[in-house]
Amino acid sequence: MHLDLATILILHPLSLTVGALCFLYLRYRSRRNRGLGKMAVAFLILALGSLIAGAGEQEVVDYATWTFVSFTTGPVAYTLFFIGLANLLTERPAGRWWWLMLAPAVLTVVALVTQFHLVNLYRASAFLTAMALYALGSAAFALSDPQQERLGSRYGLAAALAFKALIALTTIAGIVTPELFRFPPAATFLVLILCQFAIAMFVLILVQERAEQRLIALTETDSLTRIHNRYWLMDRLPKLAPKGGGFMVIDLDHFKRVNDLYGHLAGDLVLKSAAQAMAARLGEGAYFARTGGEEFGLYLPRASEDEMLAIGEMLRQAVEALTVVYEGVTIPVTLSAGASVATEEMSTKRLAARADHALYVAKRAGRNRVRLYEEPDPVEQASWDGAIMTATGA
Repeated sequence: MHLDLATILILHPLSLTVGALCFLYLRYRSRRNRGLGKMAVAFLILALGSLIAGAGEQEVVDYATWTFVSFTTGPVAYTLFFIGLANLLTERPAGRWWWLMLAPAVLTVVALVTQFHLVNLYRASAFLTAMALYALGSAAFALSDPQQERLGSRYGLAAALAFKALIALTTIAGIVTPELFRFPPAATFLVLILCQFAIAMFVLILVQERAEQRLIALTETDSLTRIHNRYWLMDRLPKLAPKGGGFMVIDLDHFKRVNDLYGHLAGDLVLKSAAQAMAARLGEGAYFARTGGEEFGLYLPRASEDEMLAIGEMLRQAVEALTVVYEGVTIPVTLSAGASVATEEMSTKRLAARADHALYVAKRAGRNRVRLYEEPDPVEQASWDGAIMTATGA
């Protein structure tokens, strides 16, 4: 099917309008996503400029008017789109990005003074250069991942924007050196239409992907302490811990007494303070979570017994050093911890049960201390193995 230029000039603003409606729909559904409104306005401005250019080609609008309007709308729209995209990716107000609007303002003044927009070569070159620069800038910003969200859709968005810049640059080459590059206007606009749809599609996917990631994070985060929860930890623990895998069970000492003496709000403050203090001292390779009540679990894929004791002692000292003040009263906080290191491959449940036994030993020894699992005497071992078998369902 052959599409002539007149038909393409009708489809081009329609594609921009559809993209703008997509942005507005997303903005309506999720007011948290900043920038979508600006991006919608940018697409509508481009659509208006395209309509006026089409009307000018049909001699419905006089040459001086349509060339000026179609030229000035481009830089304004591309600048506004970049600002909107920056808002969307950073989720912050436009702020310092608004100064970029000076560029299209300067171009408009220059066009009014020099009337260079009346010359097709100059007008098209300036318009396409602005398109290329802002498209490349938007692509680079998308790839920079300013919030470290690791959204796969940003690569598709960056590719669509970069391809739009490539179209602009090759079109400039075709205008300047027509003997070397020949690009029919209808083909150029058709590719631009596809780019418009691709950009709108990837923005939609990005917003959806971000929402899904946050929903998953919500289900895996303890609402009180803001660290990971038991579900997150259990989902990441291997069924079989390798030799050298370490597990630690941590329990805040006399937590019930804190709730009874100072109230549950004070207890919540103690939990949050202790959890954040411990989490801040653990590296990325540690799997740490609140497993219930005042209890926390820590799994290390590789650690020696000395390392487990050192880490436990570091956490104990960090919590003991806390100054938790509630309604003018300082609440002392300490913890007890039990750790176990797999001497051979064993089930993670068994490893955790041994750490729990070590915690029991630490509490029995007076609390506010860390104990490593040690093999009990034969009688106690038989009793403990039976408890482990019952707990693990083995």
